[in-house]
Amino acid sequence: MSIKNRANAVWCIANTPVCAGSGEGDFRADCNIQRSDDFPKINAGTFKGSLLYKMDGKLKKIIQNKSPEQAKLSFSDLRLLFFSVQSSHGIYRLLTSVNCLEQFFLEISWNEYECDDVSQELKGLKRRVVDGVICQWSHHDDTEWIGGYKLQAVNYKDNVIKDLLRKLGLSQTVIKHIGIVSDKDFRYFTRYHTEIITRNRLENQALFTEEYLPEGSILYGFICEFKDLVRPVKAPVLPQISRWIETNEKEGKVYQIGRNLNTGKGSVTISEMKREEVKNGKPLCRSKSS
Repeated sequence: MSIKNRANAVWCIANTPVCAGSGEGDFRADCNIQRSDDFPKINAGTFKGSLLYKMDGKLKKIIQNKSPEQAKLSFSDLRLLFFSVQSSHGIYRLLTSVNCLEQFFLEISWNEYECDDVSQELKGLKRRVVDGVICQWSHHDDTEWIGGYKLQAVNYKDNVIKDLLRKLGLSQTVIKHIGIVSDKDFRYFTRYHTEIITRNRLENQALFTEEYLPEGSILYGFICEFKDLVRPVKAPVLPQISRWIETNEKEGKVYQIGRNLNTGKGSVTISEMKREEVKNGKPLCRSKSS
């Protein structure tokens, strides 16, 4: 019998278009990206494999759970939070929806994070964000063209969510591109504004198409540690993985997810969300166990 001891949340940012297939087929492409509830995602096995590809020696054995004396690691799917779409302001927008933000903050609170003062702001956003409207923190005109569609732009002045995302490790450059739309609009953009690329098979010269998650899109996931209640284990292993990810981030290393490395696709940056940041003397996002 095992019990979850700790979980670390990670960001996954697409440096190039990513084709992590294969999802269910449709009329748009022969090779589709993985999806959950119609939203793009990256399966836990693919996420784990991208880390394994960079590892060797002791760390690889840890992540493969080969030692009976160590705590076991579990990986979640990488879920989409921000979807990159062409915009008339600032070249691109990182779209999300209120429900996606709500689910994100709920999941990180389940995984040993605490997020203060978010629920009230989310309720306010739900009242303001309707179909055909985009809320953003950067002031622009009354309208904004997103992926060829005209949306009414609303300047949003409350900063709780923005400050929390910054405390969790997203840069100000990323945050200023965020736009919040309705669930219906978000579902439409994530379904019909992925990249479709036509390629040619070398064997028989037949054409085929591949679907890609756009460059700049941001996903999140969790690495969880479980301890065996029956058999005692040695020191926890999650801190070792955390240090390895942090070192790779400082050195600017990237990971490969999905296919077509030889054509420059599938490059992502993986970094851990920050913990124990303090605002006005009060932890804004902290570990419950700390």
